[in-house]
Amino acid sequence: MSRKAKIASFLIFLIFFVGFIFSSWTLAFINLPAGYHYTIIYYEGDVPKNLTLIIPIPYINGKPAIKEVESFPGNVSVIKTRYGEMLKVETQNADWVTVAGFISNERTIDVVNSNITLLPVLERKLISKTENDKGVSIVHKIRVPVYAEFEGNSTILVRFDVRSGFKALPFFFIYTIPWEPRYGWKPYAGHKIIEFKIEKKGWQIVEGEERVGIIYQRLW
Repeated sequence: MSRKAKIASFLIFLIFFVGFIFSSWTLAFINLPAGYHYTIIYYEGDVPKNLTLIIPIPYINGKPAIKEVESFPGNVSVIKTRYGEMLKVETQNADWVTVAGFISNERTIDVVNSNITLLPVLERKLISKTENDKGVSIVHKIRVPVYAEFEGNSTILVRFDVRSGFKALPFFFIYTIPWEPRYGWKPYAGHKIIEFKIEKKGWQIVEGEERVGIIYQRLW
C-alpha cells in the first residue's frame, strides 16, 4: 500500500472513530428508559380511605416484578389465599399511589415476546390483534380475583404499566441505528398495560384488559 493510501485509510478510520465517539454522546438524548409501575389510582367517586386490597402479583418472565417504592404511604406484603399467592396493599389514602416501580437505562424490555402477566389470572381471551407497517396492537380480556375494603363509594383502577424503552447504536456523528427491542427484525418502542377496576367490596372476580402497543423505529 502506498504512503498516500495509508494516510487516506488512517484519516477515514479517524473520522469514523471520532464520529462513533460523538454519536455515543448523543445517545442520552435518543435512548428511552425501560421500566414498569404497578399503580393504584382513584378513578371516580369518593377518594377511598383506609384502603385494603388483595390483588394479583405482577410477573415478568417468571419473576415477581415487585420493587416497592420508598415513598409508598402504607404496607405491601405477599400473602397466601385460596387463589394462591397475592399482593396485600394497605394504605390510608389511594388518590394515586405506586405500589412497585422500576426504571432502567441499562436494558430494554421486549413487551411483545416477554411473559408479562398478573398472577393469579382466571381467564385470558384474545380480543383483537392488528399489524401494519407502523406497528402492532394486541388486546386481551382478563378476569382476576381481588379483595377490597375501603371507606367511601369509590371506583379504583389498578394498572401494571410496562414500558419497553429503546436503544440505538452510535454510527456516525449524530446518526444512530435503532437496535432494540425488536419484533421480528424490526426495532420498536412500546408498552404493555394490564389493568382492571374495583367497584365493590369483599372478594370478587373482576374483568380487565391487557393491551400491547408498539411502534416500529425507522432504520434509515
